[in-house]
Amino acid sequence: MVVGRVFDDLPGLERLEAVTDVENVRSQRVLEKAGFQREGVLRRYIAGRGGCPARDAVIYSFLSSDRPPVRP
Repeated sequence: MVVGRVFDDLPGLERLEAVTDVENVRSQRVLEKAGFQREGVLRRYIAGRGGCPARDAVIYSFLSSDRPPVRP
């Protein structure tokens, strides 16, 4: 419902994006349940802290055309 509301409130919006750590499977599942489509892996996208190497991330998107038609 929230995703649909964003597109209603911002009529020119075409795309929403979400990024999560590649190992955060629970967040990925939440995004998929909300209708987001997995697009791919962003290599070394999340900056490392304290000398740790950068981490990979998964990017998801939801397009305005992905919304189901509105029923009257």
